[in-house]
Amino acid sequence: MPWLDQPCSKHFTYRQLIECGETWQSSSIDNLPLADESWHALADLATHILDSIYEQFGALEITYGFCSPTLATARKKLAKEQGVLPSIYPTLDQHSCFETNRKGDIICSRGGAACDFRVPCTSSLEVAIWVVKQLPFDRLYFYGHNKPIHVSYNRGSQNTAISIMTPKTNGQGYIPRNLSPERFLEQFQL
Repeated sequence: MPWLDQPCSKHFTYRQLIECGETWQSSSIDNLPLADESWHALADLATHILDSIYEQFGALEITYGFCSPTLATARKKLAKEQGVLPSIYPTLDQHSCFETNRKGDIICSRGGAACDFRVPCTSSLEVAIWVVKQLPFDRLYFYGHNKPIHVSYNRGSQNTAISIMTPKTNGQGYIPRNLSPERFLEQFQL
C-alpha cells in the first residue's frame, strides 16, 4: 500500500485523490482503498487523464475522488441530514474503484477509477470538449459550465460514454442524457 503523500503521477499524490470532497473534509473518515487494484486505478486515472488536464489548463480542484464504503455511508447520511439526495451511485460511478462490499463483491463492476474536478476560472464546457477530443476517458458526466466534471478511466476499456446531467425540476438529482463523443462535439463545440 503506497503512502498518501507518495506521487501517483507526475502532478498528483494519492492524498489529493483520496482526501477530498465535502464529506471527507467535514468528517476526516478513514477513506483508504483496501484493494491493491484500487491504488493502481487511481494512479492510472491521474497519469492518463488528470496529468494531461493539468498540463493543458493548470491546477485542478478535485471535488470528489475515491470513495470507500465508509465514506459512501457518511455521504448518504450527510445528504439525509441536509434534506437532499446524496448524488452518488457507487455501483455505477467508479469512485469506489475495485473495492468490495460486505459480501466480497466488487462495488462497481465497471472497474477503473473516477473523480470530479473543476479548473478554476475556466468553463467546464471548455475542459470537457478538450477531454473528449484528446484523452482516452471511459466516462464523462457534464453538469454545466460552472459545475465540476466527472471523468473516469479504465485501463481495460475506454467506452467514451458521455452523459449530460440535467437537474430535475425539483432540484433533487439529475436526468442523464447519453451522447456519443461525436454528438457531444456537434452539440457543444465552442
